[in-house]
Amino acid sequence: MLPKRKIDILLILPIAAILFLGLVSLSSALISKFYVQLVWAVLASVLFVFASYSDLRFFERMAIPLYFANIILLVLVLLIGKTSGGAQRWLDIGFMNFQVSELTKISIILFIAYQFNLKPTLEDGYNLPDILPEAFGIFVPVFLIYKEPDLGTAILVGAVAGIMILSTKINRKWLLGVTVFVLVTVPVLWTWGLHDYQKMRVLSLVYMLMGEESSELSQTSQYHIKQSIIAVGSGRLRGKGYMRGTQNMLRFIPEHHTDFIFSVYAEEFGFLGVLLLLLLYFWLLFRILALVNKVKDKFSALILVGSCAHIWLQVLVNIGMVTGILPVVGIPLPWFSYGGSSLIFNMLLMGLVHNVSLHRSYV
Repeated sequence: MLPKRKIDILLILPIAAILFLGLVSLSSALISKFYVQLVWAVLASVLFVFASYSDLRFFERMAIPLYFANIILLVLVLLIGKTSGGAQRWLDIGFMNFQVSELTKISIILFIAYQFNLKPTLEDGYNLPDILPEAFGIFVPVFLIYKEPDLGTAILVGAVAGIMILSTKINRKWLLGVTVFVLVTVPVLWTWGLHDYQKMRVLSLVYMLMGEESSELSQTSQYHIKQSIIAVGSGRLRGKGYMRGTQNMLRFIPEHHTDFIFSVYAEEFGFLGVLLLLLLYFWLLFRILALVNKVKDKFSALILVGSCAHIWLQVLVNIGMVTGILPVVGIPLPWFSYGGSSLIFNMLLMGLVHNVSLHRSYV
């Protein structure tokens, strides 16, 4: 057994660098939000240290209580939550608007890791009846988030949980059956599961990709994507320079400090800046994957798998959204977009990863 380390610099460096670049872009996009985010960054760093050096068994014991507390909070959001932009996603707790769905992202990872840590590993993989309790446990928070409505986060939470379950090995016959079932139900979900504005976002992207400019749908729903693409493209190789992005400074980019802050960064720092940011995310991805191969217990391994899926799905969806590859959904860019809830829980999750790296990666 190798001696325990005090810090995993290979994990911390990319997170710190991404956070720094995000703060730089935020100071250009909206200086008032920069100072608020700076405060949240300090608090999130404290929580990162707390999660890093606490006993990981504490988080194992708290997995189920945290899951049920999260369900209660999601119900409260639907009952008394703050409404903004037609969505009811926040609880007003005085000093901040708490987005409970951000807590769900970490509670569902702990829930799945805890549940499957109790299950014996089966040579042929789990059958569907074996994972029904976990499937129901995933469905409840996903449905509550969908009802806010927040389809993007609901899909993200479900996808992360699904990847975690797949990593434990599922019987091929059952996996094929579930895949066919999902494909068959897609038309049903489109017809009765989506709100009109959600369908419009998808259709507007299709219209734009087809080059349709004359329809009323494209005129009303493509503005966000078009302005974002203009900003990203105008950055070219080296960018226009800090606080010199015209799309940003003239406020053509919508939600330029939250969902579309990547557009601000790309316009001001260009392709080279984007390449640096993506390399940092890849660095973090490969560092976490390297740890997966070293851990010896299922709980730790599943935390790493869930964390990796959680971060990279957000990166892919956010960047795909602002570059016109995916429909517009409210998924922030980790450590980059403005938002206290997102920053705090992403740092807390990485604190758990750091904890695994320090204490369980060389068992």
